[in-house]
Amino acid sequence: MLVSLLATRAQDDSLAALSLEQLASVPTVLSSKDPIQLFEAPVGSFVFDEKTIETLPVDSIAEMLRYAPGVHIIRPSNGIWGVGIRGINSRFFNRVKFNVDEQNVYSSIFAGLFGNQHDLLLDDVASVEVVYGPAGDTWDNNAVNGMVNVLMKTAFETEGSLIKTSVGTESRGVSSRIGWAVNDSTSARAYLKAGVRDQGVTRFDYSNQWDTARGGFRIDTRPTSKDLISISGEAFYSSLGYAYNLADFATGDLRFQSDTELLRGVSGQAKWTRNTASGAAYSARGWLTYSDLDAPYAAFGMATGGVEARSRVPLSEAQTLSLNLGAAYDQEHTRSTPTADWTRRFLHNFAGYGGFQLETILVPERATASFGVDFRHEDKSNIGTASPNARIIYQLSESDRVWASFSQANRTTPVSLSVIESLRSGREIVPSLNIATLVGDFEIDRNLTNAISDQELDKETLDAFEAGYRRTFADERGSLNLNAYYYRYDDIFARIGLSTQPELFTPTPYLNVQGSYDNLLAGEATGFEIFFDWRFSDRVQIAATVSQLSDSFDPLVESSDPFAQDSIQFSLDEFDFSTPDQMATLTLSTDFTDQWNMNTGLRYSAGYDFAKGPQPSIFQLDTRLTWKPNEGIDLSLVGRNLLDPSTQEARLKDFFGHWTETKREIYLEAKARF
Repeated sequence: MLVSLLATRAQDDSLAALSLEQLASVPTVLSSKDPIQLFEAPVGSFVFDEKTIETLPVDSIAEMLRYAPGVHIIRPSNGIWGVGIRGINSRFFNRVKFNVDEQNVYSSIFAGLFGNQHDLLLDDVASVEVVYGPAGDTWDNNAVNGMVNVLMKTAFETEGSLIKTSVGTESRGVSSRIGWAVNDSTSARAYLKAGVRDQGVTRFDYSNQWDTARGGFRIDTRPTSKDLISISGEAFYSSLGYAYNLADFATGDLRFQSDTELLRGVSGQAKWTRNTASGAAYSARGWLTYSDLDAPYAAFGMATGGVEARSRVPLSEAQTLSLNLGAAYDQEHTRSTPTADWTRRFLHNFAGYGGFQLETILVPERATASFGVDFRHEDKSNIGTASPNARIIYQLSESDRVWASFSQANRTTPVSLSVIESLRSGREIVPSLNIATLVGDFEIDRNLTNAISDQELDKETLDAFEAGYRRTFADERGSLNLNAYYYRYDDIFARIGLSTQPELFTPTPYLNVQGSYDNLLAGEATGFEIFFDWRFSDRVQIAATVSQLSDSFDPLVESSDPFAQDSIQFSLDEFDFSTPDQMATLTLSTDFTDQWNMNTGLRYSAGYDFAKGPQPSIFQLDTRLTWKPNEGIDLSLVGRNLLDPSTQEARLKDFFGHWTETKREIYLEAKARF
């Protein structure tokens, strides 16, 4: 699993023909911003390789990430995931960056992205890497607690045709891909994918059925033996049943509404890469994306575009310098919805960024150090940031490495937090309040809340101190990885209550709650991740992960108002208890014969008392049994969430809908390659 094929897709050699020893020297793209071996990287990292992606009992990248140490996945509804790395989970992946072939589908309007926007065709995914810790503004200002790097296969690796279909108790899907050689130096592919997932276990009578479709293409060409040019594009569509509470301040009404979250868009990228015999590497890319969200809680069109150039040049036998420079432009067109209004209809942001990384061999074949600084400036806030980092790795022996690092992240204010005119929601109060007045008693059984925010906030900062140990065992029997960290957060954005008052003379009395956003919190986090894998034989392999997190937050804003104090405490609880303290996984992969494989995974996450209610602990079993009667046919029987009829994993920060439960499911998957 720790052998990654992340940066060698432009090589002329056939990857399939490489031995494990040769694969161990294949470079990877890591948060150090240099293509180096994973074993030699001075950062915490975990990689799902191609075989693991094929055999794990999952059908999406989000579900796959459950098996990465320190990564917390919550699925409050169909098509919706929250991803937290080392804490602070949120529906919009904020503080976690998600790359697909280096492209970050990200909008500065809310500083996050949508999980259902990345329902990729897993057969075209080469590897998925989790990078722990901040990576600096060069990787965009959402790379705070970590990032997920998805590398797609080149068109050279996907020549031929593929048809895949799945039918199960909860979902059905079909996908196809065709790849072909245009000439001796150019290959192309095109694909289509569509699926439907039935509704989960809902608290109210509504359907959260998820319908999705996407298609795309990729063209790769090698004009010379040193160069690779890639052009790719995608279009996607997602329709998700959604329910929410609609607040009416004029009447005090709080109505349950059933609606749809519709997300659709297109994206395109062109990239050139050159690798020279001297070890120098150069790349340049440009991208354009557009997506449109039409949901009850918000509606806007989002367009992004940018250009970026990178280089890696050896200065001497002991030093290598990496540079990058880029610019990105975002614009959003907002629309009013039943629950949201904005002060401006047109939002935009221009960001320029750059950085350097200098790597120095301190002791040949023993110690290597690097340091760098990433710079970023955004015109919307007129804020410039500089994010330094320093790392060192030391070779104890041929099979042992230790590393340590310091890095900083700076996260600027999401555009949306400065243009909120009204963000309306509500909930029932249990037990009800009874208020006595001169004109009689009033019973209040609900509050209606309204968030208003029109100020530019200061940037968030994170200082991260990390260290790790890696060991590979003799005869490639397995490996052991240990990461430990200490985080120090400052100026975190969070909600704060401004006022509350009873509205008694409406048809339905209610508590009127007004709120806003501020740089409200500071905090600390400590923890570790352990990954161990062991190959008992050529046919049996086991892998285990364990992670521990302890975090706490304190208010930066003081108030003597009891209501404001309560709202600050609520935000503290949202951050303190948004992820479990302990998580663990255990996977067993067995090749019974050359045709039969079973991959079984157990996963555990501890319960926690989220601000909006308790999240029970989760202990679940997933399994995939695959039969390959010949080279072109795969038949798999997959079971997920097998230990319980349904699993509650709903307590997620920034989720505005009604929570559901994930059902136990079984599906049959058939795949043909020709």
